[in-house]
Amino acid sequence: MEAGFGARLAAATTARGPLCLGIDPHPELLADWGLPATADGLAAFSDTCVTAFAGFAVVKPQVAFFEAYGSAGYLVLERTIAALREAGVLVLADAKRGDIGSTMAAYAAAWAGESPLAADAVTASPYLG
Repeated sequence: MEAGFGARLAAATTARGPLCLGIDPHPELLADWGLPATADGLAAFSDTCVTAFAGFAVVKPQVAFFEAYGSAGYLVLERTIAALREAGVLVLADAKRGDIGSTMAAYAAAWAGESPLAADAVTASPYLG
């Protein structure tokens, strides 16, 4: 059985340091990097981040910036999560949601369940409705 997130986080930060890096590919940042605001630009940005962040304990992709590209963005996010995990990095999905209970359960299944998007942890907002 896999250890809980708290134990894995403690081990990762002991081994790799306490820094949590974000992947926030907003269109202005993509433009600053000379990348198009497309799924291909998103993929190039994310691949660079994965390479640069491979030695850190935790990386927090901002899900909204991937969702903005629809299914192509989700594909990039899935690849990014898988590559980070392969590098031994914990993934904290920045996927804050604030909705009713049944919808929150669906978000939990997507981001913390058995889905290809499942991260090691998820940001949350206590306000529902």
